[in-house]
Amino acid sequence: MQLTQALTRAVQISHRQTATIYNDRKRTWREVGQRVPRLAAGLRSLGLKPGERLAVLALNSDNYIELFFAAAWARLVIVPLNTRWAIPENIYSLRDAGCSALVVDEQFAPQVAELRAGHALRQVVYMGDGAAPREMHSYEKLIEACQPMPDECGSDDELCGIYYTGGTTGHPKGVMLSHTNFVSASVNWIATLHFTDQTIYMHSAGLFHLAGTSPAFALTMAGGTHVCLPKFDALLAFEAIQKHRINYVLFVPTMVNMMLNHPDFDRYDLTSVRYCEYGASPMPDAVLAKAIEKLPSWEFIQGYGMTETAALTVSLPWRFHFDGEHGKAKRQAAGRASLGVDVKIVDPEGNELPRGTPGEIAVRGSQVMLGYWNKPEATAAAIRNGWMHTGDGAWMDEDGFVYIVDRVKDMIISGGENIYSREVENAVHAHPHVRECAVIGVPDEKWGEAVMAIVTLKDGKSATAAEIIDHCHKLIANYKCPRRVEFRESLPLSGAGKIMKNVLREPYWQGKTRSVN
Repeated sequence: MQLTQALTRAVQISHRQTATIYNDRKRTWREVGQRVPRLAAGLRSLGLKPGERLAVLALNSDNYIELFFAAAWARLVIVPLNTRWAIPENIYSLRDAGCSALVVDEQFAPQVAELRAGHALRQVVYMGDGAAPREMHSYEKLIEACQPMPDECGSDDELCGIYYTGGTTGHPKGVMLSHTNFVSASVNWIATLHFTDQTIYMHSAGLFHLAGTSPAFALTMAGGTHVCLPKFDALLAFEAIQKHRINYVLFVPTMVNMMLNHPDFDRYDLTSVRYCEYGASPMPDAVLAKAIEKLPSWEFIQGYGMTETAALTVSLPWRFHFDGEHGKAKRQAAGRASLGVDVKIVDPEGNELPRGTPGEIAVRGSQVMLGYWNKPEATAAAIRNGWMHTGDGAWMDEDGFVYIVDRVKDMIISGGENIYSREVENAVHAHPHVRECAVIGVPDEKWGEAVMAIVTLKDGKSATAAEIIDHCHKLIANYKCPRRVEFRESLPLSGAGKIMKNVLREPYWQGKTRSVN
């Protein structure tokens, strides 16, 4: 298995078709197929050797997608850096991976001096628009100056990319992904999520994240069209969908919520979209119900996965969002195991649990990572007997549907009762004035931990803590209801659009020796 097979197939079957759209720039697959081998040769001309790590710090663009394949063509290991991390965090990643070179765009070129001061980079390439700054090589001039090189891509279990996880505890971990991981994930994505050569897909998730990378690789394999937004913005998304007649999108729940509540939502024609994949964090049912109501032409498909499994491992097709062959609607589920992936729910010792019993999701298959870069102990703790232990709490029903309840480590234990924050968040979200919420456990002298809801309200709406708590009492058991409610203007989001509960939780646990009470 080779990642570059995706590109060579796209050029072969879709060479006349538009491959990438970025702002007003369009390139066909023939053009991309000519540029990538030249860029690969350009990277090699900088003295980069097979197996060396090439970092990239940039917003989404057509060039970023080309770079993925050029790095593989030249047998380099790509290391996408998180665009929302602070400079010291990315310096850590550069050092940890031992990156030899860095590619940046105009947004991050000003950080290069500081990044170089923190890690000795041999080369820096500028792939933004306009002239390259001093001491940086021009992306376009590398392509112009070099003749195309033969494809020297690695294969199978050879390392292809290192993706750094969020680092909610200690330092970030570099997830090592191989050609087999990426190719398997791409085939899985195409079969499960309906990518074809007619797919016009909008990239709004960051390409540094697997929610951006996986569809980029799969869509290339299918020979479809990439429409790149620099980053998610509701108005940019509306405009792109209408202008380019986009028929496939991927959003995390916070993005969907922002779009539904945007004042200009009704001004745009969004009917070209056929499929919307959502995931990365649970979708509150109130938000999903509103999306189904306000976007009747869209078919929603939930996807669940993680960086360590090259993204998609469980999916929920559109038909299961409604009553049907399995009775009551399954839309509270994350879905069923995707093709080529084994999924089970296990206890702390790794034993499979009976259906309906909450435990931890474990995953096995060709998409599971090689391991964590330079962290053999963390690798051994995560992959046991061939199974990747995800850290996500869930249960499985008799039909094989997996229901996510929480991160195992985020479970709240109050008065001896296990409380899963997602259930409480669904109740809070059902309040008509709530825009977004996160539920965390905070120290409590009487109960050990108390349930706390941190809430943002819709524009022009108001609510009191007592109203939110009374509302929840009507929907869930008393012991699960928030005992405290705090209102904020916004909630902290990770680069993947997930609410950062560790940031919300931290002030309440300062001075504690552990984050449970």
